[in-house]
Amino acid sequence: MSGGTSKNNGQHWAGLASIGAGIIHGAAIGLHADHAASSRVFLVLTLLQVGWGIAALSNFNKNTAWLGLIINGGAVVGWVITRTIGISFISGLEIPENPQPADSLCALLGGMAVVGIVWALWRPENHASDVSIVNASYILTAITLVGLWTLTGHVHAHGVLELTDSALSINADGVIVGPSASQSATTTVTTVAQGLDVRSQDELVAEDLASAATTVPKKKTTTTTTTLSPTTTAHPHTVTRDQQLAAASGWPKAFDPSAPIDFSGIGGVTAEQAARATTLIQANARDLAKYANTAAAYADGYRSIGDGSSGYEHYIKQSLISDNRMLDTTAPESLVYKASGTTRTLVSAMYIANPGTLLTDATLNNYAGGLMQWHVHDNLCWSLDSQGNPKVVAVTNAAGICPFGVRQTGGAPMVHVWLAPHPCGPFAAVEGVAAGVADVSDSERVDLCNRQH
Repeated sequence: MSGGTSKNNGQHWAGLASIGAGIIHGAAIGLHADHAASSRVFLVLTLLQVGWGIAALSNFNKNTAWLGLIINGGAVVGWVITRTIGISFISGLEIPENPQPADSLCALLGGMAVVGIVWALWRPENHASDVSIVNASYILTAITLVGLWTLTGHVHAHGVLELTDSALSINADGVIVGPSASQSATTTVTTVAQGLDVRSQDELVAEDLASAATTVPKKKTTTTTTTLSPTTTAHPHTVTRDQQLAAASGWPKAFDPSAPIDFSGIGGVTAEQAARATTLIQANARDLAKYANTAAAYADGYRSIGDGSSGYEHYIKQSLISDNRMLDTTAPESLVYKASGTTRTLVSAMYIANPGTLLTDATLNNYAGGLMQWHVHDNLCWSLDSQGNPKVVAVTNAAGICPFGVRQTGGAPMVHVWLAPHPCGPFAAVEGVAAGVADVSDSERVDLCNRQH
């Protein structure tokens, strides 16, 4: 067969299948234009598969066959890897995706090319008839066209969340600060992306409670991690690029405060972000030690929101909510105690951003890169106790209505920093239904122990 020009069935099927796979890869180049490395991979595959297919149709020999096995076999193996574990060293392919029609048909054509090559080597005397050539052309062209057609509806599983700019900044102490305390105290945010109404929490709770009762709270109510049922998010199925890379590298990992903090090997985290996260964890443990018991917290102005039945009880200091300082370990907005009967054990701080801050805020999301996930609570029902302190009294039902109390919407973003060991990392949300709502689906969050992590 070496140097021969006559075609056999395997040769014809292999050549056309390789060309079809290359054409689909070529059509996918533009879909991956946001990642130059992956676009170049598809470009190279296009040139190799189409070029080899044309060469194989005109002159097929053992050298050609082995080259075709490497090209098309490698393409199929690469597809399997991208659907299962991802390719960590190629930008845009680090995150495994579910198989979709276009890439599946492309892999099928690559596999058919491999089978055709083996067939041609095994049965070199099996020459192709005109009918078999026409049939192969029709079938493989049809598969290619279907693959191209399905590309028009191709969905990227690794859609990236677009962050929004803000006036926040990070000072030398690693604290996120706003423009000025006096400015934020009188500012009402009424216009945000996609027409969402995110007014200050003071106004929202005061307005709702005033319509439900005759008393307006003296202090504003904040959102907290308490008994919560999953709800729809404003940005479903989108994640920041850093969170994608962190998840692909195995984040979150269990947190043990007695062990050295080590973020090595975690993607989506710069050296500066890792150092900032390390400092935050260490400062959190140092500065919160004085609140080991609830009496100390109460003496310093923290009040329980009455959610101990959830397994965790949150104490909030209302005066810190709008102080324009976020992730300040010397002034945490909320302290979280593990509740077991009458025993309360300090396990975490819950830091709350300024009212009106978006989950997509660039400063919040870039603080620790992919290590951290901010969330909100927007389906809690609130009321006031006899001292005028806000309490969580229920959660909304399936229709989003509070059975009693008043629902607060537009909650501020928040994040936990743990002192106690946690299997989902130092920035994990309270587990179970108290995890709150992030800007992604629960399966994509890096502050929950998801299966893929």
